[in-house]
Parts: sequence; C-alpha cells; structure tokens
Amino acid sequence: MRLKLVIALFASIALVACSGSKQVVVQQAPVTSPSEESVKKSRYPVKMDSAELLRLEIAHGSYLRALSLQNQGEYGLAEQFMQHAYESDPENRYLAFSVLELMVLRGASSEAAALAEKAKNLKGKQTSNQYALLGRVYSEQSNLDSALAYYKKAVDSSDQNLRAAYEYSLLLEIVHNYDELIRVYAILLPQIGFPQSMLDRQISLLANAKKDSAMADLFGEVYEARGERIYLENQIRLLFGMKRFEEALSGVDEFRADTTFADDSLSVAFLTAAYVGLNQDSIAVDSLKAIYKRHPDRHHVLMNLALLETKLEKKEQAIVHWERLTSTDKYAASAYGMLSGYALDDKDSVKSLHYLEKAYEKEPVAYRSALLVRYAKMRAYQKAYKVLEKAIAPNPKLDTLRAKIRESGNLEELRKFESATTLDLANAHYGYGTFLQMNAEDLERAPTTPEKLDSAKVFRKKADDHYLAASKIAGDTQNLLFAYASNLLMYDQVDSAIAVFKKLFVKYPQDATAKNHLGYYLVDMNRSPEEVKWGSSLIDEALKMDSANVAYKDSKGWALYRLGNYKEALKMMEQVEAAEDSLKEMFIQDTSVYAHLAAICQALSLNDRALDYYQKVLNIDPQNDNAKKQIEILKQAIKESENAQKEPAKAPAAEKDSGKAP
Repeated sequence: MRLKLVIALFASIALVACSGSKQVVVQQAPVTSPSEESVKKSRYPVKMDSAELLRLEIAHGSYLRALSLQNQGEYGLAEQFMQHAYESDPENRYLAFSVLELMVLRGASSEAAALAEKAKNLKGKQTSNQYALLGRVYSEQSNLDSALAYYKKAVDSSDQNLRAAYEYSLLLEIVHNYDELIRVYAILLPQIGFPQSMLDRQISLLANAKKDSAMADLFGEVYEARGERIYLENQIRLLFGMKRFEEALSGVDEFRADTTFADDSLSVAFLTAAYVGLNQDSIAVDSLKAIYKRHPDRHHVLMNLALLETKLEKKEQAIVHWERLTSTDKYAASAYGMLSGYALDDKDSVKSLHYLEKAYEKEPVAYRSALLVRYAKMRAYQKAYKVLEKAIAPNPKLDTLRAKIRESGNLEELRKFESATTLDLANAHYGYGTFLQMNAEDLERAPTTPEKLDSAKVFRKKADDHYLAASKIAGDTQNLLFAYASNLLMYDQVDSAIAVFKKLFVKYPQDATAKNHLGYYLVDMNRSPEEVKWGSSLIDEALKMDSANVAYKDSKGWALYRLGNYKEALKMMEQVEAAEDSLKEMFIQDTSVYAHLAAICQALSLNDRALDYYQKVLNIDPQNDNAKKQIEILKQAIKESENAQKEPAKAPAAEKDSGKAP
C-alpha cells in the first residue's frame, strides 16, 4: 500500500497539522543522499515530486490523528480527519472504507451509499470487513440483492467475518432464503459456542427442510461442545430413523459410557434397537440377559427381552417373562395383552378373553377397542355396555390431568389433550350406538317374536341417542352418518333417514354401501313408483363403483322385480345364487335372497322353483307367515296346473267308451 511506503520513506520527518487551518508547516531534517549501492539494493525505487510527497504526508498525518480521536471516542472529529486523509489520497481503498465505516457509525446512510459506489471500485486489498461494510450500507438503502451479494463475499472470504455472518443471517431471514441461512448458521454456530436461540432456529430450519443427516451432525457437534446428553440422544434417534445403525450403535456406546445411565431404560431401548437394526438379534438377547442378571429389579430390561423373544418366536421363554411382568405396575397391561394373544393362538378363547379383560383393567383406554371387538364377535352385549358406560361417564382422573396441563401454561399440550379426549368420547358414543344396533339386528333376525321386536325398537332408540351425542361432540363422519341413517330406517323413521342419507351423499358421494343400502330399502318398502325408481338408480350407482358386489346384485334383482322386469330380475338373482358358496353365511342367516328368488319365480309362473325357495325361507324362519301363505298358494296352483294337464287326456277315453269313432 502507498501509505506504508510513505511511512517507511519519511520516518524522520516531523509533521505538524492543525485541524482548523489549511496551512501546513513542514520542518525537514537534513537528509543524506543514498549511496549508489543502497539504491541498487532498494526493492522499490521511488520517484515522487514534492507536491505528491506533501499530499501523502498530509494523508498520513490526518489518518493518524483520526485513529487517535477514534480511540478517545471522538467519532465526529475522527470522521473529519479521516475524510481529510481520504481527500488527500483519493485512490486509497483502505482510507475510503475507513471513512465509510465512520459514516455508517454516524448513520449517514445516503452519504455512505454514495461513497460506497466509489470505494468498492478502488484498487487495493479486498477484505471481509469491507464486504461486510458494503453489505451494511446496501441493506440500509433496501438494496437487498447487493447487500446479500456482499455479505456472502464477507462470509466466504478466507478471513471469515463473524459479525458479517450474523448480519447476513438476519437478512436471509427477511428474504426467506432458508437454504443459505442453514449454511451460514453452520459456519457461525461452532465459532460462537452454539447460543441456544440460534441453535433452536437452526434445528427448526433443518427439520422443515427434512435434512436429517445435517441435523444429526449438528447434534453431534453440540454434544462435543457442551457434553449435554440430550443432543447425543437426539442424534441417536435420527441415526435410527435414517437406518444408520452402525453409527447409532457407536453413539449408544458413548451414551452408555456413563455408568450412571448405562443400564437405564433409554439406554437399554437404544441398545436393543441398534442390534435389531443390524440384524444381530442374538447379540441383543445375550446383552439383555446380561443386564437383567445384573439388575433383576429393572423391569424395563425384562420388557425389552420379552418383546425380542416374542419377535424371535421363542414362545416358551417369552411367556415366562410376560408372566413375570404381570406383577409390575408399569408393564402389567402390556404383559396381559401379549398373553391374551398367545392364548388366542392356542385357540384358548376363554383364557385369551380373561387376559384381555385384565389388560383392560390396567389400562382401559389402551385396551378398550380390542376388548369391544372381542365382545362383538361373542355377541356379549351386556359386557360391552358396561365397558361403554364407563367410557362415557365423567372421569375424575382426566379432570385432574386437565387441570395440571392448564396450570403448566402449555397451550399446545392442552389443545392436544382436549382433542384426544373429545375424540375418545365421541368414539365411545359411536361404539355404544353400534352395539345397540347390532343387538337390535340380532333380535329382529328370523326367527323372531313380538317381544324381541319390541326390545329391538328400544335398542334402536338408544342407538339414535348415542349417534346424535357423537355427532354433537365430534361432527359428522362418514361411518357415523351411515350408522345413524341406517338405524333410523329400521326404526321406521324413513323420512328422517332419507334426509341423513342425502347429507351423506353430498359429503361422501363415493359411498357405494350407503347408496345401495338406501336404494334397497326404498325398493323393498315400495311406497311409491317414484321412490322405487330412485332406489333403483341409487343401486345402479353403487354397482358402477363395485360391479362384482353380490349384495348390490341382490338389491338390483329386487328392484327389477318391483319395476316388473321379471326375466331380467331372475337373471340377476341367478348370479347371486351362483355365489352361494362364497356367501353361505348371508343365505343361512338372511331370508331375503331366497324370498326374492321365490317371488320372482312365482311372478314368472315357475311355481316349482318358487315353492322350493319359499321352503328354504321356512327352514331359516319357521314362523314366516308370508312364506307359509305363498307355499299354500303355490301348492294349490301346482295342483290346478297338474289337473289342467290331465283333463285333455281324459276326453278321448270318454269318447271311446261311448262307442264313437275317434
């Protein structure tokens, strides 16, 4: 730099300058002429006239004075002297940026912007501080593109500028350039000790960008810097998620290096997961056995061992360990649940149910659904009602937990809690309605009695109440609307049911089951020709969505019968009858298919077939009055038909007997 050259050449010159005067007095000491030899040895021979020397002297003096004033906190005077120095040496990049820095400090953004346009093009060494200063100036002028470009140069320089990196990061937040922000934070964080707020922001950015690998590396760096186990834990979890099990196992070894935590529940879970991920299950089992031997009172070890033995189908060992866990408070429910599954595999349904009920006693919410499914298969309605009554009853434990969450002030946790409890209550009401409807259907199924039908109506009314309660709590879902509407149909609230079905069709137009269901009932009730046609069209829509569905074909066959298309109806019902083997249960428990076939054959005067079908109806429902009545009618018709066939055969015989010629 030329300024350094002046300092070297004029080390013996005393320079006196006054800030308020334009006159400069120079006292020059005697100077000896350099020898020819010394000139030859000089690396940079300099030739300057007296005017240029004076200008540089003034620049140097003003610069030194400016530095002195800066050190004293006199920034205004310092800027004046620095400006004087720059004016004396206007091609000096260093002096230009020194002035620029003081202008920025003063807040003179317009002046700084004007000078920046000149300074950035001057020759000389370009530093990260200069780039950062330009970034600052352009940022003040809202010239974000230029500001970002110069901040990036400052950060990418060999002498990385931390202040520039921080200011750059703020600007990147403004323009939402999160990929670059992640990169800048990665540079900045290790050098400033991972301040928590900035660390949290980087974690959030990486999570949103789904950069798990980079986040795992970050957690490792933070752990190395701080020694906080939570970051090592998070790193291990991420490594598991990315299936980098060897690295995870290395992290687990580090995690367990502290003997205080070596065999705690989290360490054991990590160790098991790492070996399982590496397909080294046998090593995992041996490790767990060794830990359990050291700590027989640590039930979490036994829990992991039992789970792994279950996975490896070591049934006998697993059952022994699950049975031990039934005596623990924390793992008893899970243990009973697993034992229930084993008993079911052994086809011991009684023992399996016993274990499942035990699991429910320990953790009602977790095992309620599984128990209700079992009760539904068993048609154990009274047991199911007790479970559901408990589910919809006020729960003091939930109220206590709700109060604690409110006291903590964690609104997000409170929101999740309220959402979960509300949904659970709605599901309980829906489940209650479903069991009541199932109970009613069983009572209505042939053979039935008037007393059973009356009870069924009571159950259906209760079911409606629970469906409405579920709707008020959680809104109308597809399953809820269908259950509510279908129950109304059977409860003889036809118009109300139609209204609910229409609502269902608007919200869920692809619900083929619902369309077939309403379509069939409209056809079967036969209240008006218009409703029958509408019902038939609904069935057609269902068949378009599922043309192979036998139940829909049965509905269509009955619709064709109601519309008077008997031959087409029979063809459709013969397709249903051909599927009898695959749908045996439907034929055995429901008389409708045989009743449809019987009526259609009867309409086509296929009396023998009709009689056979009605007889099958009676086999299922011996008290079916319509079948009994039609059988009598058909028998009479068949008898008359047989007699009619016999009459023509008798006439020739009579003529023969009378002696008349044939």
